[in-house]
Amino acid sequence: MKKLTIFLFLFAMLLVGCSNKEEVKLETKAESGTKVEAAATTKMVSTINGDIEIPTQVERLVVDAYLPTSLLLGVKPVGATEQDLINVHIQDQIDGIENTGDSSVEKILALKPDLIIIANSDAEAYAKLSKIAPTIVLPYETYRTVEEEVRGLAEILGKQAEGEAWLTEFEEKVKGNREKLAAVMEPDETVAIFGAFGKEFYLYGDGIYRGGQAIYKQLQLKAPERIQKELIDEGITYQLIAYEVLPEYAGDYIFLDESYGGELDKEDSLWQSISAVKNDRVLYLDGARFWPFDPIAVLAQVEEVTNLLVDKKKNAE
Repeated sequence: MKKLTIFLFLFAMLLVGCSNKEEVKLETKAESGTKVEAAATTKMVSTINGDIEIPTQVERLVVDAYLPTSLLLGVKPVGATEQDLINVHIQDQIDGIENTGDSSVEKILALKPDLIIIANSDAEAYAKLSKIAPTIVLPYETYRTVEEEVRGLAEILGKQAEGEAWLTEFEEKVKGNREKLAAVMEPDETVAIFGAFGKEFYLYGDGIYRGGQAIYKQLQLKAPERIQKELIDEGITYQLIAYEVLPEYAGDYIFLDESYGGELDKEDSLWQSISAVKNDRVLYLDGARFWPFDPIAVLAQVEEVTNLLVDKKKNAE
């Protein structure tokens, strides 16, 4: 009977020990007797769909629209959309990343992600993807600057040190390009961004479209007065406009994007009446290089815009 009592006592103590291990997952005891908190494996993040629990160390990330930013932070996703993967600025970094098409649920499910980050705010898409893994929705223009995007993604992915290191290098390169332009551009010279898209015409501000961030926010080039007041000051990133009023928004220089069949009639008298056209100060944007708006693309655009303007100035001498 005594042996049975001892056995039951020891068995009970074993159960208590196991129970304590389950309940105190985040605490260990150091040799000194003080409690040390172990690293948490998950964290809570606030999103437009409420607070979501995500891994602190993301290992199988799937993205839509945030592939370049993930890469610069040192997190290589297992899957990304086709639109992400055709980005010309990251072609040397995408080996091994699966193409999820247009965020195909079936393809994403097969990749077994532990975190999904998407730009599509459609409720139905979110409902489907969030059943696969924690899903964070970051709609387009959530971040209005390179700095905001890098720091925002770094916070989510736990890569703050990597983000700050990249931004330090980014800011140094941008500063160098500003100095190059200051040596050739007059302080009051203005730059406009026009677009011919299909049969429509657009103006662009300092947002994510057609190099706006690179031209106005990073290089700090001056916009024509009406673009400054009507778009940039109002936080409007693009605006549909009638062809007839384009001259009213023209700057000393015009950056022009012609995409999806859109094309200006270069011989038209209205176009020919614009001072920048007369003075051969129209610079054409390569859509493949100026449609992306991620931080890596913006840096490349900063350098390209600088080179275009410097070359144009040299050729005019």
